[in-house]
Amino acid sequence: MVGGVRALRAKTLLIMLLVLSAGLAVDQLLEGGSVQAALSSCPYSGGGPPFSLEAYEAAESRLTYLDTLRLAAANQLFPEDEDFQLPVLTIGEDRIEVPSAAIPPQILYAIAWVESKMAQAAYEVDWGTLGAPKLSIDCGYGIMQITSSINNDGGLPSRYEALVGSHFAYNIAAGARILAEKWNDTFFPIVGTHDPTFIESWYYALWAYNGWAGINHPQHPSKQPGRGIYGCDEERRWEFTYQELVLGCVINPPIERGQRLWDPLAISLPNLAALSATGMPLDLDVFYAGLDAIYVEISAASAFAEMNMPLPGGAQARAASGDPSADTTRARILGQPVLRLDETTLEISSSQLESGDVPLLIHNDGSGLLAWHVVETPSWLSINVSGGVALGEGHGFAPQPSRLSISAAAGGVPEGSHRGRIALEFHYPDGRSETESVNISLDKRGAAFYEAGRPQS
Repeated sequence: MVGGVRALRAKTLLIMLLVLSAGLAVDQLLEGGSVQAALSSCPYSGGGPPFSLEAYEAAESRLTYLDTLRLAAANQLFPEDEDFQLPVLTIGEDRIEVPSAAIPPQILYAIAWVESKMAQAAYEVDWGTLGAPKLSIDCGYGIMQITSSINNDGGLPSRYEALVGSHFAYNIAAGARILAEKWNDTFFPIVGTHDPTFIESWYYALWAYNGWAGINHPQHPSKQPGRGIYGCDEERRWEFTYQELVLGCVINPPIERGQRLWDPLAISLPNLAALSATGMPLDLDVFYAGLDAIYVEISAASAFAEMNMPLPGGAQARAASGDPSADTTRARILGQPVLRLDETTLEISSSQLESGDVPLLIHNDGSGLLAWHVVETPSWLSINVSGGVALGEGHGFAPQPSRLSISAAAGGVPEGSHRGRIALEFHYPDGRSETESVNISLDKRGAAFYEAGRPQS
């Protein structure tokens, strides 16, 4: 039984960790639903409202997402992009960097399903169309429910923020990077000899991906003993820790259209009965002792070393291998976007601006997705979205432009002549970026009035 002091400590830690990452309870509360329209603030990531972004939802088969997840696992998606490349993974108790090491792709498949059921856009967005991104109640974006490095401050999004929220490939790459960083972080304990080819060795990194909190401890009072192994199609998420959800999905993948989304793997889970005994790695008191060490000394090294545990019996190494057709697969997924703007100068009337029906269309005359975000806009203008993607050829659907709707800012536009610009930055799969501007011109005259029969202005 958790005592009063321990319970208070756990509560304090949970509050602290919610600032850092999405909580399991939040994810389960949503049960995969979108709450984009209901959110007005992101108290644990910036404090402002979530960014107004536009995302693309790929085909219902999810094959595009599975291919993208596989590339991200082997750093074959954005290997030269500092924001989205996979860091070199460490191996062994001494954490030696090994450039050839990779994340087992089944782990990323399972995370993507547990987090969002592999959806980049809100569930009301039709397959093959553009719409609001999937957003959790704690402002996690897209397939991998990214909150890290997102600062919802009420302003315009950065390149990273816009790409994570709007483009599924960057969202997946961000999730893979975050998981790899948890794997490499010496703050967390290890399983076995810290060998990434054993899926079982990712137990603690998965726990940390969701939040290093007591709720994810397998002996937490909310978790009933004898709960078995989770199946991805089951409706009893509350019974399991986050890492149990993910590893359960590796063992029992979801079924879509009568088929498993990926091949099941017979991996081994920790022997909770043995490992939770007094003084053993999964003894709840050992976990809270690590928390005590942090409270006493914030920079405490290896606070959770007593949680290091052996590989479960029967665990098997899975040879890390990249996709031999990675270049072809990547080219198919990302395409070759080509920008076209219908207008580079807009002369608008005050009535148009006040009614909010001034469109700016961003076309992709190439293939794949053309990602963009707004980097500058006049204070007297309001825009409906601040970043998104324009759909070109190649994904099996008709090309669709992004539509930026321009209206008057809150409070209206003062009288007079106004000149400004909307600057947009466009991002390409080869790492290039370019900025284009649309000049805005508005003359708002004062309304005529009459005095003693004489018109004046």
